[in-house]
Amino acid sequence: MHPKGQGIRNLGRELAFISLYIYDVSSISLKELLDFSWYDEIVEHKEEDILFIPLKLRNEVYKFSYSLLNGAVSNIARLDSIIKQHLVNWSFSRVRSVDKAILRLSVYTILYCYNIPVEVSISAANYLSNKYSDDNASYYINGILHRVKEEYRKNFVIE
Repeated sequence: MHPKGQGIRNLGRELAFISLYIYDVSSISLKELLDFSWYDEIVEHKEEDILFIPLKLRNEVYKFSYSLLNGAVSNIARLDSIIKQHLVNWSFSRVRSVDKAILRLSVYTILYCYNIPVEVSISAANYLSNKYSDDNASYYINGILHRVKEEYRKNFVIE
């Protein structure tokens, strides 16, 4: 699990995940989603909030989250196609919205964010699934992400 004093990237990743979940289950516009006005409306900005973002970090967190969220939403058809290809004995329509959000975000970072090590993407997905999903979700999410990694980033090396 992430430490209590999370950094900008961890907070941004979690905010992007929550945003993707909201995108899947509500009728919020992409514009509202990307300006994070919904976040300011639902949290009290207290440390006990489910996702507390300190004021001094908020702009940087929003900026990082925006890049992840915008990229994932822009590529959602491809992400969903790749997720479907790697599901084992399960249909995409049966995947819970919370797990779709985790998978979409993680597959996006594996495919498009070469500055984020795959292990970080998978670890973050495990953290999110342990925090927000049911007990068994982390196993199949982890399996899907490892299969995606093998197909798309197996031989990728940052120089």
